[in-house]
Amino acid sequence: MQQHLMIIFAAIWLAMAAGNYMLFQRGSDVARKRKLWPLYTIASNVVIGAVIVYAQPPLSMLLGLLAFMVPLTWLTIRSTKFCDSCGSPSRSPFFMKPPEKCSHCQKRL
Repeated sequence: MQQHLMIIFAAIWLAMAAGNYMLFQRGSDVARKRKLWPLYTIASNVVIGAVIVYAQPPLSMLLGLLAFMVPLTWLTIRSTKFCDSCGSPSRSPFFMKPPEKCSHCQKRL
């Protein structure tokens, strides 16, 4: 049963990666990208958190990793912007502040 659960996690992760590529990298609907990005980021981190819980690390490590994921999720959502003209995602390095121009077409966001 434990191997089946890990295969299910892997299948979910691969499906989410394919969906991410098709929607956020190749898609052209910027409004949809902006709407779905927070949901996708939270869902992907929930899957990662489930794998961490499944791995059963020591309790202090488990709590530390899960506590670390919450601000990381928020920073990822905050630092990703989508360009109105080309639809490409842009991220600022090191989550410092949201990007001001598109990394693809260099237009202002």
